[in-house]
Formats: sequence, C-alpha cells, structure tokens
Amino acid sequence: MILHRLLICLIGMALAHAQLIAADADKKAYPKNEEHKRVNDKIIEVAGTAEFLRSVPKHFATLKAVDVTHRRVTLLIEGEKLPKVWPLADDAEIKVHGWWGRLDRFTLGDRVWVWFQTDRKKQAVAVAMLADEMSEQDIHGHGVTLVSARVQSITIKGAKQEYTLAIPKDLAFLPVGQSIYVQSSGDKVRRAVDAHDFESLRREQKECLRNIWTDEGLPGAVTFLHRFSGEMELMLDHEAMRWGRSLKLGDKVSVVAEPPIAAVVKEVKPWRERTQLRLVVNSFDQTELRLGQRIHLKMTPISKEVDEAQLPPDLDRPRRKEERIDWFLASIYCSCGVAGDVCTGHFYTLASCNPNGCGMPRHMRKTLAEQIDKGKTDRQIFELLLKEHGPDLLRQHLAP
Repeated sequence: MILHRLLICLIGMALAHAQLIAADADKKAYPKNEEHKRVNDKIIEVAGTAEFLRSVPKHFATLKAVDVTHRRVTLLIEGEKLPKVWPLADDAEIKVHGWWGRLDRFTLGDRVWVWFQTDRKKQAVAVAMLADEMSEQDIHGHGVTLVSARVQSITIKGAKQEYTLAIPKDLAFLPVGQSIYVQSSGDKVRRAVDAHDFESLRREQKECLRNIWTDEGLPGAVTFLHRFSGEMELMLDHEAMRWGRSLKLGDKVSVVAEPPIAAVVKEVKPWRERTQLRLVVNSFDQTELRLGQRIHLKMTPISKEVDEAQLPPDLDRPRRKEERIDWFLASIYCSCGVAGDVCTGHFYTLASCNPNGCGMPRHMRKTLAEQIDKGKTDRQIFELLLKEHGPDLLRQHLAP
C-alpha cells in the first residue's frame, strides 16, 4: 500500500513537472501580452491613437435664434459674416450656468461656445455641445481674470483670449485681479458675477433641471428590444448620470409614452459617461418602440442629500474586481494636465480616453487594482484619489 501511494505521488509530481515545462514553453512561444498586443495593433490601425476631442470643431458664436420645438439654433460664428441654422444632435450636451440645461434657458444675442458634430468628410453637420459663456469659463477653470477696469469698459483674460468689453455702471465695484464670470452680448457685458454668485446661479440651474427630470423624465435612447422576453435596454444621457446610477435592482420606473410603460429595473451599469439600464416590461408595451428612439425615463426623484453628495450614489455596491475598475473609470474624469481642449476624458469621463494614445487609463487601472487587492472599499479609494488628483476628478473640465 505504501509503495502504491509512493508511486502515485511520483507520477503526480512527474505530471506536474511536465505541465510546468509545457506552460513555460507556451510562455516562450506565446508571450503573455502577445495576444493583447495583436488586438491593440488592430484597434490602432482602425481608430488611431489621437483623442476624439482633438478633431472636434469648436467655435465661439452669437446666438441669433432658438427653435425649441425642432431643436435648432441660429448661430453667427465669430469670423464669419452670415448666420446659419444648425440642428442639435439628439444627445447634444447643453450647458447653462455651469450645469446641464435646455435651449429655452439661453438669451438671444449672447455669446456662446459651440462644438460641432462632423460627417465622414469632417464637415460640421450638427451642434454636439452648446454652452453659455459662463459655462465655458467654468469648464476651463474658475472664471476669467479681471485684468483692468475703467469707467466704461473692462479687460478680461480667459483661457482662450484677452479682450475688452463695454460695461454698465454697476460693475465698477469688481476689483482688478479677481476671478469673475462674464456673459457678454455683442461687445458689451450683459452680466458679470463673482465666484460666490456664480455658484448661486449654478444651484438655481441644478434645481431647474431637477424639476425637469421629475416632470419630464431622464433623457436617453432605446438600445435593445426583445419583444418576446419582455426585456429592453436604455442608455441614459450624460446629464442623467447621478439619478440613473442611483437606481437599484427591483426599482419601479416608467418609460414616457401614451400610456406610460411600466417597468422594473433588472440591471444598472455605467457605460463611460452614460448609464445603461436593462428593464423588464410587458412584451406588448414594446411594440411601438424602435431601436435608437429618443425616450424619457421617469423615476422617483432622488433625495436632495444624495443629489448633492460628492461621491457617486452607487458607491460600494457588490462588483467583481474588473467591474469595479470599469465603474471607477466611468465615474471619474481624467486629471491629466493635457491642455488645448483635446482630452476626451476631461469632459466625458476617464473611460472615454483613448488608451492607445494616453497613459492615464492604464495608470489608473493599475492604481485601482492595487488598492482593490489591498481590500480598500470604493469610498476609501475615492478618498485616496481625491487627495492625489483634486476635485476636477469629479467634474467636467478642460485644461486651459
């Protein structure tokens, strides 16, 4: 019996040794990262290494007209002589007073900042992002600097340029050197506020959007329909990130339709700056929906406490390691110092950075993996990241 067991042990050791030799041979023949490299090479061949945002046309313009119903704006782009009517992309980002907004919150004649969506010939075809001037100043930092103040004009320096504007008399109190937020109309200042008052405007805009989301629902698009299983998927827009990710398995929601479509949440997960929802609905309720259709999702409004919290509402939910890493990258913005409106991750979360042209996604994945392996919670990891990278980690921004 002892000899029999010894023989089995020796055979097992021999097999194990053979397996190690074979594995070592495989590593030499097929290096660990060889397949990953081949895939990356194919991706680079098609997508390149440049950041998406680098090629997006960006211009200042004067807002001449707004068609809320048909989602169109008439813009006179600076440097051009004639205004032109532009449609808004279905998922266009609209920024008012440092927050998301709607077209009816703009004032005609104001200076705005515009990004354009292009076709395959790189010709502008629609507005991808529209921001009032104060929002542009907030995106690029914390306002503009008041360089000098005279009786009838001020000179300000922003991320893009330094220029002089005529002013009303009540702006004389603003001290030179202070950071302010300015909304101009033509060659005149229509409104100027300090940092404190700008935050008040932002709070008002947040409350406005909260009421809109409550009354109209969260904007998004239908991405999957399975009429025979009673399941469908929605992709919520960037602005719905906090509300959408607060949803949990089993929550009751409704798709805006006539009559409304009742639904139950089956899955919630981030997809870059957006939120993917899988819903269970009655199969017959899907018959009038189509893939790509723009929709609104109504849900119970989240509490003010959750809405105003610094960290994401789906913090510390059970996830596998890779899921946690992906969740982090989709919940934070890139904190690199790349300037010139070219870092996609500054504006659309770090998950949207091109990993073949930027080292930050790989660096952050490595950092997150190390912290997860140490047993750190999401909250603890966030605290470490904020200490290292600062508050821009949690806000849309662009390096001036």
